Amino acid sequence: MLKTAGIILILFSGTGLGLCKSMELTARLKILEKLAQLLLLLKGEIRCTGATLEDAFLDAAAKMPGEYRLFLKETAGWLQQRPGITFDEIFRECAARLLPLYKLSEEERESFLSLGEKLGYLDREMQVAQLTLLEEELGYRIKTLKSAMPKQQKTYQSMGILGGILLAVLLW
Repeated sequence: MLKTAGIILILFSGTGLGLCKSMELTARLKILEKLAQLLLLLKGEIRCTGATLEDAFLDAAAKMPGEYRLFLKETAGWLQQRPGITFDEIFRECAARLLPLYKLSEEERESFLSLGEKLGYLDREMQVAQLTLLEEELGYRIKTLKSAMPKQQKTYQSMGILGGILLAVLLW
């Protein structure tokens, strides 16, 4: 009886691991979409209103939810204080602390964080161009992830179930 209960728990845990990994892909996609929205808002604020970087971050913060709003507000707050550190350092520190970037791949994370070194010192046209470039890159990553996601999710779920079955058979 105890052995049967253990095997059933192994099957459920294998299935749960597969579902969890599948849900991580969905979370990664949502984060990439929110970052693309953030870039779009910043680009619009800088291009259309001619706002300074500090004002663009504050205005964009009003339109973003939760942790993204907090990130934008805190980055703008650090820009107002001007504590003698570069914008790149401010941007990286605030993003690493406040955004769920750990769910992204290393390449995606570094691509977004590199925005700080490209924005802080340029004129308006170059800032808009840099935001557009990163926006296009994120758009490509989102498109690629969306096309590969159903197959990857199915693979993760199947591997979780099959892994649980394998362990159950080995322990039987």
